[in-house]
Formats: sequence, C-alpha cells, structure tokens
Amino acid sequence: MNRTPEPELMQIPSQVRAYADADFSRSDSMVVKSLEKFLKKAGRTLNKNDLIFDMACGPGNIAERIAKNWPFVNVVGIDGSKEMLNEAENRLSLNLTKNLSYELIDINSIASGEIHFPFKADLLVSNSALHHFHDPYCFWGALKKLGKTKCIHIHRDLIRPASDEKAFELKEKHLSNSPEILKKDFYASLKASFTVDEVSQQLVDAGLSQLEVFQVDELYFEIIGCI
Repeated sequence: MNRTPEPELMQIPSQVRAYADADFSRSDSMVVKSLEKFLKKAGRTLNKNDLIFDMACGPGNIAERIAKNWPFVNVVGIDGSKEMLNEAENRLSLNLTKNLSYELIDINSIASGEIHFPFKADLLVSNSALHHFHDPYCFWGALKKLGKTKCIHIHRDLIRPASDEKAFELKEKHLSNSPEILKKDFYASLKASFTVDEVSQQLVDAGLSQLEVFQVDELYFEIIGCI
C-alpha cells in the first residue's frame, strides 16, 4: 500500500477532543517502559540537570508520564497545534506537574532554521509523531538540531500495513468500541505511516544510523539509541 499523507497538525476541535479523550494508556506506558529498559541497559541515569523534549506531544500523554516518573527532570512538550496544547495546558492546570511545560512551536520551522530553540535536550522522545510529517526528514532534521551530544532517543510510531484491507482490519480490531471520528483518524494515520524498512533508510540518509529501529507488534515500531 502506498503512503497517503494526512494533515501535519491536528487542529479540528472535534478531532482534538476525541484524541485527548481516547485511552492510549497501554501504548503510552510502553514508551516509558522502553526508556527505563534502555537506561538500565546503557548504564545511564537521568538527573535534575537533564532536559527532556516530547516532540509533537499532542495533549501531553507521554510528557505527563515521563514528568511523573522522573519528577526531578525538566520536561518540555513541543507541538505546532494550539488546539492540542490547549488540551495539554488544561490537564497541567489540574494535575500541577511542576517539572512539565509546553511550547507552541512548528517543528518544521526548527528543521528549516526559521526558529532557533535556545535549549538542547538530553533526551528526545516522540509517540506517533513521525507519520504526521509530509517530509520525514524535517522531523529528523529537527531532532538533530535539538539534541545534545550523546542525546538519548526513543521514538514510537505506527507501521503502515501492506494493504487497505489490512488497515481496515487493524482499525476494527483495535478501535472497535471507539468513536467513529477516532476510528477514521486512526485509519488515516495507518495509511500515512511508514514501514520499518522505510524508517531504517531514513535514519541512514539523515545521519542517524546509530539508532536502532525494530518492530514491536503488529501496530508499532520503536526507534531507540544514543547519538
């Protein structure tokens, strides 16, 4: 199945609300577990001077989990959608996570050099971000500009199925009880995603071949490593 890009930013209020209300706890928790596992394997620890960026953070699912798991580390969620960050800020006002903040920034602008973010991260994380970029090299370019030397990377995203039929099957299997608007967006995201082989080549082309990419299950791949 050929890739069909979807809008880069989720800004329609009904879509944003459906996404923010959805239960992605299983997938979200796996990002944190993978990070914990990698830190242990690499003999790395996070400390109070470290800075973590959650790229294309959406309503803050991953940023919140990381901030709560490492309450002494500064976490910044970055997204280009004001509507998504409104959801994230609303949540933050309720749970008062002191080490978490958000920045409204178009990630493509970081890649192009239009925006020069003044800080660099010790850890860069993303979840279901890559497939939103029409040009994936903008995503990789932004990461290269935002990461310190020896920056830890962990990125998780959907795998594009082999056919429309398979995408429909996965949608019905994993979101059978979800609102139609969420099912429609999930189906579009599957079609907009990349294969593991495509991502492997992207990492080589972007000069990020030190990062490992592997399939986790029928829906997701992970990219992890240190540069």
